[in-house]
Amino acid sequence: MPALRGRELDAARTDLIAAHAYLTTEEGPLHHDELIRDMRSGEERLLPYAGCLASALRRLPSYRGMALRAGGVDGPEPVVGSLIQEPGPLSALAATSSELPSADSVPCVRYAIWSVTGRKVRQLLERPAGPAYDEIVFVPGTGFRVLGVRAAGAEGTAARSSVVLLREIPGNAVAYMDGAEELSSLDLKALAQLEEALGKGLPAGGGPRWPERCTGPVGRDGQA
Repeated sequence: MPALRGRELDAARTDLIAAHAYLTTEEGPLHHDELIRDMRSGEERLLPYAGCLASALRRLPSYRGMALRAGGVDGPEPVVGSLIQEPGPLSALAATSSELPSADSVPCVRYAIWSVTGRKVRQLLERPAGPAYDEIVFVPGTGFRVLGVRAAGAEGTAARSSVVLLREIPGNAVAYMDGAEELSSLDLKALAQLEEALGKGLPAGGGPRWPERCTGPVGRDGQA
């Protein structure tokens, strides 16, 4: 970032170190599981860490399109039109990735998210020999609206499951938590874009498993 100087450069360096820690730490208090657990529980001991991560993500390029997240199918289906806020960061894989995890890996695709401001983080991973995944990270506090639930996979096969369709609500999600369940014009547009993207199919699975950060329920207490 050659345009940055002085204190601004120092702040950017601190932010990006936090983002790199979130993406690469394998154990300890900076592990992504610790941050997500802390934010979802409301303890917020790691709130400064989350703040630096959010600031770093806003410095990275955004991704507009469908992002996929894996997970199990336990529990009731989310209510269409409901709003979900994710207190911690949320990772998914860009559908434009040249390859995705193997279709028979467990868990499989559970969420299809229409991203507007999710951030591309591949440049911070420095793993040229790894799978060609493009990870997308949504900043802590991002809100999502449930647009629908669709069946995925071939009929009559064990791989057939349900996929929850979500729209990212950019900005301060709290302002959108109004309890309204009727889909807006923006919701319907995002729904059409997701269904069109899903209709084209997904890249052939090549990786052995989904990245751990890109699996699990969305929202506090697994609201979706």
